[in-house]
Amino acid sequence: ACRTRPRGGLAAADLMARRAAPLLDAGRPCGYEANVAKHMAAEAAWHAADTCMQTYGGFGVAREYDVERVWREVRHMRTAPISTNLILAYIGQNVLGMPRSY
Repeated sequence: ACRTRPRGGLAAADLMARRAAPLLDAGRPCGYEANVAKHMAAEAAWHAADTCMQTYGGFGVAREYDVERVWREVRHMRTAPISTNLILAYIGQNVLGMPRSY
């Protein structure tokens, strides 16, 4: 298997980002693609960081391993600059036609 290609959620995030970029460059709406790319990338990174923290156990918070630092930074991806809940609300309202929830 080729180890240079992203896998799972990261691959899906990469594809959505590559779909959003030309739309943005062309001045066309790309909110759905960009929001899904950010959401999927943040979730994939969180899953990897959380698995790493679980694997390291108590050593995950030891400064010499940098696991806690990466875990904290990846957690930040799920809240800034836009949170997961706002992404889901955008998709619900603008893609699925649901009423505004915020």
